[in-house]
Amino acid sequence: MPTAGPTVDANRAMSTPRTNRSLPAYFVRLLAATGVAFLALACTTDDRPIRGAAPPLAEASLHEGSGTRPVPAPGKSVLVDIAAFELVALQDGLPVFRSRVIVGRPGTPTPELTSNMYAVKFNPSWTPTPAMIRNEGARYTPPGPRNPLGRILFELDNDQLIYLHDTNDRSLFKRDDRALSHGCVRVEEARQLASWALDVPLAAVDEMISRGSTFSVMLPAPIPVKLSNAGSRQARPSGEACAGRSTYPVASSQMP
Repeated sequence: MPTAGPTVDANRAMSTPRTNRSLPAYFVRLLAATGVAFLALACTTDDRPIRGAAPPLAEASLHEGSGTRPVPAPGKSVLVDIAAFELVALQDGLPVFRSRVIVGRPGTPTPELTSNMYAVKFNPSWTPTPAMIRNEGARYTPPGPRNPLGRILFELDNDQLIYLHDTNDRSLFKRDDRALSHGCVRVEEARQLASWALDVPLAAVDEMISRGSTFSVMLPAPIPVKLSNAGSRQARPSGEACAGRSTYPVASSQMP
């Protein structure tokens, strides 16, 4: 997975969450369904707030087989359907726009997780992991047209080094099977996503890109982001499920 700074390999921790009686029932159901350690931290018996924890999720439904999972409904939220290679931006639970995405290949899969987008970084540099340097001959790339992160990186608050970002190779979005990355999510409509997330016109996004320097802009408010390996009825006006498949046969550890 391309990252904006030095990183180390990280394995996705899985655990059985202990629930807190004060939590809403739908949040408890989400933890039981996903088993994501990041969310499990919010359900210990310690009632102190956890820095960076994702906000509670509303009762909008993300369908997976015969069951459902909630996704954020009020305000802005982002759903990445890993199996359908699609990102959906939502406002109050309703789709605003969609974008094709590229997700992790089977050897370095994109994990299911819930996180927060908190900033947009323009003109990022790219420092590959030691494994990518050793196995692929990758090397540090400064900001510019050859940078694998493209011109925009969406910073997410999670401990798995997973981000959304632009790319310098847009031809790959034409493929039907887009499980091609090191685990991060490459977004075809990165400029539009940045415009929407920052509440600025596209011209302002282009102006910030044109500066050429690396800098981050904090969002007006954090945006919940959910990555899920399931077809989404939520994102389809007619209610039909996406024609997505399970991208990965089993959950496995992540390589940045």
